Amino acid sequence: MLNSPLAMTSASTGQRIINYIVDLITFYVIIFFLGATYSMIAAIIDNQAMLDGLDSPWTTFISFVIMLSYYFIMESMTGRTMGKIATRTRVVMEDGSKLTTTAAFQRTLSRIIPFEAFTFFGGGPGLHDRLAKTRVVKVD
Repeated sequence: MLNSPLAMTSASTGQRIINYIVDLITFYVIIFFLGATYSMIAAIIDNQAMLDGLDSPWTTFISFVIMLSYYFIMESMTGRTMGKIATRTRVVMEDGSKLTTTAAFQRTLSRIIPFEAFTFFGGGPGLHDRLAKTRVVKVD
């Protein structure tokens, strides 16, 4: 199925932007629910120190871990994130084969490179695609 010409049609820049926006919204929804749950637990057990801890550098670090976990888990298991599901796209290896766990990990880590999200505007694959030797292609 992945070796068909349709499966190797690259996702458009517009689809990639929508992927990013949908994934960003998904990330914020996850963060909201985790933060709300954490805050409710802190309030229930009457622990002010837990609430004060929300205003620390650790929350930024934890947010990065959650974001990276989201991308790695979704892409390594399905080759898709919520954004890719919405735009009917998928991540595959350059040869059209199924995304490997190693490539999903490489894609995920490369997302922390500053301004990496803008690298696909040049017309070719983005930096996280080039580093992991992957492509985002249209499905169906």
